Amino acid sequence: MTFEVEINGTLRRVSIEAVGSAGPDGGRFRVVIDQKHIDVDARPTDLGLSLIVGDARRSVDVAVTERAAGEKFVQLPHVDVVATVDGRRFRRGRAEGVAADGEQRITAPMPGRVVRILVKAGDAVAAKQPLVVVEAMKMENELASPKAGTIKEVVVGEGASVEAGRLLVVVQ
Repeated sequence: MTFEVEINGTLRRVSIEAVGSAGPDGGRFRVVIDQKHIDVDARPTDLGLSLIVGDARRSVDVAVTERAAGEKFVQLPHVDVVATVDGRRFRRGRAEGVAADGEQRITAPMPGRVVRILVKAGDAVAAKQPLVVVEAMKMENELASPKAGTIKEVVVGEGASVEAGRLLVVVQ
């Protein structure tokens, strides 16, 4: 099965296939995330999943809490993330650009460094237009506008270190 998973604003394509027999009690799976694969033994727990990852056989417990519209709050040992699985399916029926009403505050999804700012105050932007690029954990995360509008404020500068939740850009 292939899914689109959005984690803190970054879209990833995730494929999961059973390796051997797998069922409600778990099993072994090959997981491919953006063309990188890893083998995982997964077992359900009361709070989510217990995973044994890769050849190193590293064990990780993951707590998963269901939220509205396909969102899941995922708690890992050193980080918590909000993930939306197949979010387009849950947004069907909404007109393009109507997904966000009012002033929208674009924040850093995790600690990192601002690599590029692609807009300035007063710029008109389209829905899903990239606004700022934040590097976190050696990956660049392009943060886009949730709606068509005008840039009210750019709060940070290029090269700035930011913590998770730090305000970056305001779209009105």
